[in-house]
Amino acid sequence: MDLQYDNVDFALDSKTLVDDFRSNVEDNSELGCIIHACRQLFVNSFKNSHVEFNRRQVNEVAYELTHVVPSLDSSHVYDDVPSCIEYLI
Repeated sequence: MDLQYDNVDFALDSKTLVDDFRSNVEDNSELGCIIHACRQLFVNSFKNSHVEFNRRQVNEVAYELTHVVPSLDSSHVYDDVPSCIEYLI
């Protein structure tokens, strides 16, 4: 919010949390109160943004790629699946 980003995709690997975030059901539990506060912040500060569910395997691919990218000296286009993530796909 402080960076004034807009059009942000928030990707979470918990389907239950995403479903609860999108739900209008009142939840008075501690987690429900946190989700409500996040929902309010989201509505007020991230108008063109989305909260979405990504399977954990997708996060593993992104994680592995972040370790490879710093070692590359220029941009790359892969025609085949890079070997660093082949076992995840």
